[in-house]
Amino acid sequence: MTNNKGESILDLVIKNGLIIDGNERPRYKADIGVKDGKIVEIKNNIEVYDVAEVIDAEGKMVAPGFIDTHTHSDVMLLWDRQHASGLYQGITTEILGQDGLSYAPLSKRNLEMYSKYLAGLNGRPDIPWDWSSVKEYREKFDKTVAINTAYQVPHGALRLETVGMADVPLNGVDMEKAKALLSQGLEEGAVAFSTGLSYFPGSYSDTDELVELCQVVAEHDSVYVTHTRSVFRGEPFDPNMEAIEIAERSGAKLHFSHFRTTPETAGKVDELMQDIDDAYQRGIDLTLELYPYPAGSGYAVIFLPPWAVEHGYEATLERLADRSLRKRIIEGIQDNLIKCDGHFTHLTKNRQYIGKNFVEVANERGQSVPDMICDILLEENLEVGFYTTPPDPETWETMNRDFLELLSRPYYMVGSDGIPLGENPHPRAFGTFPRLLRFCREYDFSLEKMINRMTKVPALRFGLKDRGTIGKGKAADIVIFDFDNVTDTATYELSRSAPRGIEYVIVNGRVAVRNEKVTGIFAGEALSRAL
Repeated sequence: MTNNKGESILDLVIKNGLIIDGNERPRYKADIGVKDGKIVEIKNNIEVYDVAEVIDAEGKMVAPGFIDTHTHSDVMLLWDRQHASGLYQGITTEILGQDGLSYAPLSKRNLEMYSKYLAGLNGRPDIPWDWSSVKEYREKFDKTVAINTAYQVPHGALRLETVGMADVPLNGVDMEKAKALLSQGLEEGAVAFSTGLSYFPGSYSDTDELVELCQVVAEHDSVYVTHTRSVFRGEPFDPNMEAIEIAERSGAKLHFSHFRTTPETAGKVDELMQDIDDAYQRGIDLTLELYPYPAGSGYAVIFLPPWAVEHGYEATLERLADRSLRKRIIEGIQDNLIKCDGHFTHLTKNRQYIGKNFVEVANERGQSVPDMICDILLEENLEVGFYTTPPDPETWETMNRDFLELLSRPYYMVGSDGIPLGENPHPRAFGTFPRLLRFCREYDFSLEKMINRMTKVPALRFGLKDRGTIGKGKAADIVIFDFDNVTDTATYELSRSAPRGIEYVIVNGRVAVRNEKVTGIFAGEALSRAL
């Protein structure tokens, strides 16, 4: 399109920036021209004619919009459509449906039950819960929210739709139905299949079940994304080898969720990665992601023993209320809680405990920690979030270096595992990406490499066409940041603090963050996997 002088009319021009294009090539200075949501020009000295907006990026880095490969925004994003916690980090695309825990495909009855069961993860936002299929759920996010989204078919939903919240095998007619639902979800635009093998109902499955489901994934040339398990039916278990076995037997591509060292394994990257590196060397198609924090987060239902949550929300509350079962429940959760030392992040009826650790709350109430957790879950109707306690500073520093060593591998990427729920959630939901940019500055890690892990690597892995790099014809998802000053400010104590230095965020050619403030536009698209 040209004006009456024959000159191109652009919607947006970014001038004088240092472009890091996502390909790991050295940064270079050029202007970028945007039209109709696409990058149409990259060259020096683009002339400005009839341009709606010009951004002077002199001295700033211009990169592809960041892709958060692991987030639990899901229905929270339909309630908080602006999603400032993501935009302020430079995130332009989030991948939902993680850990086998999400909301489609589900019947109306199962959606009602599961939304209550997962309330500690996503709350129970006041939105229309009126979808069933993956297609209908994905459409809820298309041009109605501020960021792009992609979706994974969650294993938990497949089990609920076939055998329910029950510790039974998935086989026969039920398996065929689950496979059909998985195939339909992938055909309706899902980018992967996810499992959460530490969570119910996914933890009820065995390896053979997952192999059979992943054969469907392989048929669609898609990805098996797994939160692995460390215990199976009460016995120690090798989670990495199970995931690798599933990939080998099924032929599916493999992706490990939030895979990093822990306080117990800090400094032992080679030992941690041995089986995975061996599998990669022998040709297993695998990738991994991490977030740069030493402590995790979750929803407190996971502390309960498997039998206590069978048959879902109402049955779980009934068991928690039955004092004759309390001793048995406590015996089943004692080990998990001893290892956890958590802090509450989300409560609706006991808000005075938010930010306090479990021992402190138990002492206030005159209870043991397991007994307190049972009562809090009952009082809150299961809507309880927590994070685990960070380690000592020396271990934390060791883990920071571990994260960068892992990200030096070409098959690693970044996923916040963000849960933006509650008054004091885990800071990873607000600081993951700027934190890693700060690490590049402080630990002398290649910025070009880090941007590649945040953009191109995930775009290729999950088939996000035209995303992840800056180039002519690519979607205009762009972030502009001040590398000298970019930093996270969210802490475990003040987790909702916005980062500094992410100055502009552009989603599909529209400015979603200007001068570090959200603009209120909803330009996000529901993305599907390009084959």
